[in-house]
Amino acid sequence: MHLKLFSKNRLTGVVLILIKTIFITSIYAQQVDTLIGKNLYNPQRLGVEDTIPASILTVKQAQAIADSIESRAQFVRDSLIAREQFVKDSIQHRQRIMDSLTYLQKELPALLEAYFRSVKEDIILRVGKITIVGDSVLSDYEYLMLPFSTTQPYTPWRASLALTDKSVKFYIDKKTKRISSIQAPFMRCSFAYGDHDNLLVINDRSIVQNHYSDKFYKTPVDSVFFDRNKRVIKIKRYIQFYSVINNNQQGAPLFLYLSQVLQYEYGPDNQLTQYKIVKFCERWKVYEPAKVCSILTYTFIKQDNTYLLTRRNDPANSYSDGTYAFVFDGDENLKSISFKNMAKTEGWERTIELNKDGNVNCYFDKTNDIIHQSQCMIYHDKEPNAKYPVETITTTFEKNGISYYQKNNNTGKSRTRDKMTLESA
Repeated sequence: MHLKLFSKNRLTGVVLILIKTIFITSIYAQQVDTLIGKNLYNPQRLGVEDTIPASILTVKQAQAIADSIESRAQFVRDSLIAREQFVKDSIQHRQRIMDSLTYLQKELPALLEAYFRSVKEDIILRVGKITIVGDSVLSDYEYLMLPFSTTQPYTPWRASLALTDKSVKFYIDKKTKRISSIQAPFMRCSFAYGDHDNLLVINDRSIVQNHYSDKFYKTPVDSVFFDRNKRVIKIKRYIQFYSVINNNQQGAPLFLYLSQVLQYEYGPDNQLTQYKIVKFCERWKVYEPAKVCSILTYTFIKQDNTYLLTRRNDPANSYSDGTYAFVFDGDENLKSISFKNMAKTEGWERTIELNKDGNVNCYFDKTNDIIHQSQCMIYHDKEPNAKYPVETITTTFEKNGISYYQKNNNTGKSRTRDKMTLESA
């Protein structure tokens, strides 16, 4: 009996185990089916879902997509063409600027040297070269000269003129391809050229001048002659006289007056060796004859940094004839000027002291090695509201070296010292 019961119970347990196994297997199968396509990454299925079948697109939609693609491509092509044209225009613009600068660099030196040799009484020793700075501007035009009068501030023996200032304008004749005029603060004139490169005619600014006999409209006309090396060898200075109408306008031509003839000679080293000035007496009537009033000849000798300039009058004048000595330092700054006449009755020396900026600080006038006067500069050019850019102070000294008088040449104010107490009055 016990054996039957055990067998029955054992059979029942086996059945229960089979049923439980089938139930668990069914649940597991359901869970596996649930995960498929939801939690697992399936790139093939993702690609299929992101792709729109061609059959679904309408003809209008397909055309719109094609048009959009073509518009973008055309925009890219137009941008590339515009950029290419911009670069090409920029290169051509810069080339035109460079061509203009190269042309001015070639033509200006002879014109500027001829003009300043005509209008300057000081003797020009050397002119600097005009260079192209970067690719858009010209360098300043500079020249070194021997000044006979040194009372000015800064560096009156050296001129520096800006050629790229907005107020400087060059005009070129389209037919001749030559510079026809220059309008600038430092010059305002027009040019005419001879058949060969050895002649240049300069027409300077006209003026109206009163004379006791009449009023005249005068136009300076200079004929400048060059040698084969483009050096100035002669300048004939004329003045064309006109009548005056409407009080200040040019009328009918009256006569042409030769006022000066300047002649230059050079040594083998291209240095100036002789400079001759022939001055004609003034004429105010057409019937007045042309007469020579004075002839001056300057000869040059250069010794290291010193220029010896001998002056001769024709006819001779032992009082005014003599030798100037211009002493420069190694940087071409003028240190002193002295003069001794042929009769040895007059001799003077002016020494020059520079400030830290390289400009004139003081001029000291000496006679027989004794300072009798000084002129000093007070610069205000860095002060925007200054009344005077530069003030000049003149001080006179007695033979004992003591100063009793000083004057401000700009304001006119002066002060003196009592010779007994030395107190300012």
